[in-house]
Amino acid sequence: MDRFAGTRMALPEDRRQYYRRLAEEPGARTLVQELTVPAQKGKAFVVRKDQILRVACTEGPQVADFNAYNRHDPRQMFWSGRTRVVQGAHLSVGDQLWSTPPKMEPMFTIIADTVDHRPLPHGAASHDLLYPRCNAKLYELVTGIAGLPNCQDNLAHAIAEFGLTPDYVHDCFNIFMTTGKNDTDGLFYLEPDAKRHDYVELFAEMDCIVALSACPAGSSAQPVASPTTGHFPLGVQIYQTRL
Repeated sequence: MDRFAGTRMALPEDRRQYYRRLAEEPGARTLVQELTVPAQKGKAFVVRKDQILRVACTEGPQVADFNAYNRHDPRQMFWSGRTRVVQGAHLSVGDQLWSTPPKMEPMFTIIADTVDHRPLPHGAASHDLLYPRCNAKLYELVTGIAGLPNCQDNLAHAIAEFGLTPDYVHDCFNIFMTTGKNDTDGLFYLEPDAKRHDYVELFAEMDCIVALSACPAGSSAQPVASPTTGHFPLGVQIYQTRL
């Protein structure tokens, strides 16, 4: 039996204080890069060790499917399942995103989260680790329409810029996605709690390639087959720390 089952790994107090300073002190960082992930599309970029990644709902609530890879060895990538076990099914400030074996190291630490985490039915919450990324076959089975935009393809196209093939796409950290489990043990999602200008900030514990998809699914509070204008882009800012 997993000795960490049912627990939530806590940060040492000195690290917790350091992350709090990075999040709150005006002079703790400098903006070094800013970009946009278009609605229903994906984009990949590098975040270096000790930098801060901000993912923001710049125009309205929008789920961000997040993949991450060690910049120097992409076979070490984000591990949704282990992160879910040691941190919980929904993440927020103080939680870490863990990598795959054999190293199993923290890749990012969440240091800021502006979403209002209000009480929701069945304990639903934001920033999901329960759902896998959406894909074209799923939408074809549900809607009968082939070739709809989806996170699997968005992420695959994004990481191709770094020479990574589609099989490197993995289950995501679904930032801003609001999910839960009902009384019959079924998973469900609600419209995102996030509002325009909400953001999550992640401190990079190693050099990473990050890929984001502005999810075209109904979890972003829009119909699956809606036109691009029915969803919103994501804002990305990368900061260099100064502490």
